[in-house]
Amino acid sequence: MKYSQEVFEKLFYEADMDKNDGIEYTELYSFLKKQNMNPDLALVRKLFQQFDKDGSGKIELKEWCEMMPQIFQ
Repeated sequence: MKYSQEVFEKLFYEADMDKNDGIEYTELYSFLKKQNMNPDLALVRKLFQQFDKDGSGKIELKEWCEMMPQIFQ
């Protein structure tokens, strides 16, 4: 199933629990768990290393939209 940019943006705002326009480690972990992906900290760390391009410590919307197709393949 192919997801649209609009769906990814909606998921971003759902996952951003503290509404600071970025997804932190704990938010990403909770999001993946909610998607029944059984994440571990190593996976979350790997995703951050790969997609937190600016090193801010959070995944912003643009980075999120680049990451989502990899997660929902």
